[in-house]
Amino acid sequence: MIFNVNTLEYTIWIPVYKLNDYSYYNSNFYKFLLIIELVLSIIALIFTISSVYIVTNTKAFHSNLNSLVASVISSWILCLIGRIMLTPYLIGMWKVENLSSEVQFWWTDDVAEMPEIQTIRKYWCMFLGGFLVWYYMFILITCFFILALERTCASYFIQNYEKTTRSYIFIFLILFQHGMVLVMLWFCFFNRIAFSLCVLFTFSLNAFAVLLLWANRQYNLILIRRFERNTKKSIEMYTLPARFQAKENVKAFDLTFRILIVGLFLIFTALVFLVFLNYKWLPSCGTFLLFCFENLVHLNPLIVCPVLILSVNPWRRRLSNWRIIRSVSCVTTQKELLKKEMGQQQETDFYFNQLNASWEQHIK
Repeated sequence: MIFNVNTLEYTIWIPVYKLNDYSYYNSNFYKFLLIIELVLSIIALIFTISSVYIVTNTKAFHSNLNSLVASVISSWILCLIGRIMLTPYLIGMWKVENLSSEVQFWWTDDVAEMPEIQTIRKYWCMFLGGFLVWYYMFILITCFFILALERTCASYFIQNYEKTTRSYIFIFLILFQHGMVLVMLWFCFFNRIAFSLCVLFTFSLNAFAVLLLWANRQYNLILIRRFERNTKKSIEMYTLPARFQAKENVKAFDLTFRILIVGLFLIFTALVFLVFLNYKWLPSCGTFLLFCFENLVHLNPLIVCPVLILSVNPWRRRLSNWRIIRSVSCVTTQKELLKKEMGQQQETDFYFNQLNASWEQHIK
């Protein structure tokens, strides 16, 4: 939604579709949904903290890649804070004056549709919340590109990348990413860019990131095939750390590809909800569709974090070593062993009965 501040002195675009929605007061169903969101947000926070701990304390990839992944995961805290700030305005607990709940749009270039306010100071909590949600969304948009750059550095320094920390690469990439985020944030938050250009930039950046990751994967696969020939030239040119780094680069691409598939699924599902909202195909379910759309962004750690951790063997093993997970796993394993032993016992009894019947028949 875009706000006209002080008669077009400037405009501000925050990532909300509807404000002052009184459905949450008039319906017990929507009150129940808010409780569900609160519970799921707590679970998502646990998932986020656990994932950051596992990624930063387990040697699965180079420290630069581990740190970049951890920074992306932990940035969800910004989204959580932003969501907490926005929710009172979304449900009408804190009201925006002269704004009807019938005003519903994501972006518009029609000034007449933009709600007008005199100053942002009165609603600073809403605008700060929108700012933080934007910041998180742009971190997600740029993360694949930054990971692709890190893997490109790993391929370029393949001879000794694994043996050296090269922390300056991580610092540069983090500063570069947040520099990009701030530029994008300025254009979007102050409504300096058309919605179509914003979508085009997002698509182009991530398409280039996928192409860069794919090119790195192909390059490293070629190197691995050279290693496997075990010729004198390949042994002289590529050391053991270089061979290990090439395999790590391919493994990192496979992990990124899984996350990309999950991300595309979430984006596609969110677009379906947005289309239904925009064209008002189910007007009676508008609040519910909006709730689902907003929480696909807000609660994405519930899907992304498990996929991330379970896709990498060292991270998965670290998770399985935790006491709670291990106790659940032990109970499941004991049940499986018991079933297996019962099956083996039944099979033994069957053969024994057959042998006994055959022996009695032979005696007769």
